[in-house]
Amino acid sequence: MRDGFQFLFRSQRIPGEPLHFRKRFKSRGGGPEPLPPTRVYPNMPDAVVAVRGVKDDLMSAVREAVLAAGGLEEIEPGQTVMIKPNMCGPALGGRLPGRITTNPEVLRAVIRLCKERGARIIVGDRSMFLTELAFRTTGFARVCREEKVEGLPWTRSEYVWFKPGKRHWSRGFRVAKVVMDADHFINLPLLKNHRVTGADFTCCMKAMVGAIMPLDRYQEGPDALHTQNLSEKVAELNLIKKPTINIVDALSIAVRGGPDGLSNRPLWVDANLILASKDRVACDSVALATLRRFGEEQGVKLPYVDKKVWDQAQIYYAAELGIGQADPAHIRIEDLHAPNFDQIRGAWR
Repeated sequence: MRDGFQFLFRSQRIPGEPLHFRKRFKSRGGGPEPLPPTRVYPNMPDAVVAVRGVKDDLMSAVREAVLAAGGLEEIEPGQTVMIKPNMCGPALGGRLPGRITTNPEVLRAVIRLCKERGARIIVGDRSMFLTELAFRTTGFARVCREEKVEGLPWTRSEYVWFKPGKRHWSRGFRVAKVVMDADHFINLPLLKNHRVTGADFTCCMKAMVGAIMPLDRYQEGPDALHTQNLSEKVAELNLIKKPTINIVDALSIAVRGGPDGLSNRPLWVDANLILASKDRVACDSVALATLRRFGEEQGVKLPYVDKKVWDQAQIYYAAELGIGQADPAHIRIEDLHAPNFDQIRGAWR
């Protein structure tokens, strides 16, 4: 069976795309140490984060969360909307014990909301490896066919260079052109722990890794993504493009063993939540609080459980860059029939 999977993987490989991301993590390099938080942020609008509990009607839950977060009124008829679910790798049947990609029914709900705005819709992402296979096995291709929208894995996109001009990415990196060209970008991450040192969690901001060329994620020396200062590098990736809205799949979350579920002791918890916000930083702060609440309940011993939300470099550095709001006095959390809401708010403070 192992030989069969290896043949399947190799036959689906795109030239220039790593066969498996683990082989690329061996890259090591120096680089500046993470800067401590300044807590000095540029003036930014107040943010709203909606937290909606989900029982049976997922479509209604997504709709209510989106409306509470500000809606989709910016989308005009005929405009192009690029929807990016989280597609970190292929979902190969029962080989993984929990979901590692956005639930395709969450994707379907968002597609239908965009259809109501009269938009031209494209769905795409680029995974750690085997993107074309991942697009099929995750259910994303099927949903695109059934909803009659364009599915475009970013292996089929042109790429353009982008240079943040900040502390990291001295060479810059290539970004899928279809992301840059779209009138609107909607981010649909799956909330997960991230076991690579320095990341701690993956949600709205970390999802932007999918927008860059895989080989540029594994640059040599200090620009290698998964070595030093992963959180700061992730924050700088988010200078690429501002999402119109972020809608988080927190139905089943990985409190240990994320983002790929391939560690020895992965652990998933049914949180049964949808989060939504137009502000990535504020949304990630509440998502991280959600992860902390459920991780602590499960007795998880990982840095994200003990570290305060506001001490996470993804949060404070992104706010320093003006990407989003990290002042809790300027973030309102809307409780939409969310189970465990008080505990989540307690983990957020």
